Amino acid sequence: MTGTLSLKQLVLDVWILEQLQEAGHPGLALEELQLRWASNSNHTGVLSRATMTRHRKMIEEFFGVVIASPDKKHYRIMNPEQLQLDSLANDLLASVQEYLFLDEYRELGAAIQPAQIWAGLCYLRPIGEALHHHYRLKVRYQKFTDVEPYYAVLEPYCLKADKGRWYLLAHKIESAHSEVDVQVFALDRTLSLEVLKETFIPNQDVDPATYFRDCFGIWRDYEHFPVQDITIECTEHVAHYLRTLPLHHSQVEIKADHSHESRCLFKFHISPSPDFICELNKWGNECVMLKSEGKIENWNK
Repeated sequence: MTGTLSLKQLVLDVWILEQLQEAGHPGLALEELQLRWASNSNHTGVLSRATMTRHRKMIEEFFGVVIASPDKKHYRIMNPEQLQLDSLANDLLASVQEYLFLDEYRELGAAIQPAQIWAGLCYLRPIGEALHHHYRLKVRYQKFTDVEPYYAVLEPYCLKADKGRWYLLAHKIESAHSEVDVQVFALDRTLSLEVLKETFIPNQDVDPATYFRDCFGIWRDYEHFPVQDITIECTEHVAHYLRTLPLHHSQVEIKADHSHESRCLFKFHISPSPDFICELNKWGNECVMLKSEGKIENWNK
């Protein structure tokens, strides 16, 4: 976006979004927003209509979220789907919220311990540049199972964070290492990375959303773990965790029949990779699989 957002501007942008997300339809009148803003001792200044107009434009430019007043009284989010759980805008908002929180309470030190993602952070900006301009990358890469590293030229398509690590989905066009052409590279196993000034035309068949749609995280091996319908039965204790933070976008809670009245049922359409099975296994006997289309050898219940 044009210019640089100050910390004070970000605080108000995020606050407005939080208030309107919570309010839902029909939204909040300016007077109500002003009262809420003034009631917080940490807030300074007056939330005027001109200020609201200026920050609505900033929010749209920065987050892609449109705020309007269709009834000429209430402000509300016009495209709430922009902030759906798996959207980039939602991730951006969450990151800014965490940053503002940590900045405000930094004096608490070890009393606040956020999730850590360290490995590969130095590569994010150059990869972002390559994604934006369709530049190729030259990497020196070493899998945990390899004795020696190897060089490869990649055409990048997607950056994805998962379980504390960053990954790059890319088309490998030059390498002595025999693997599939399109694969996922872990940035914590990337030893060096160079942005080449060679551009490429993205392959329209490589769609990140489709590539990861049926995966749990980044593990994609449909040959050994074919996508299938899986139903699990769990206690109400486990169900609370699944309802508040779904394991996968395909997760659906279904009504239990009379034989399972004291338990909760959830259905998934997913590739049951080992990390998905491990996620279920962590609940012990509180979570069991009822059925699936195929045999899952790693399921030990």
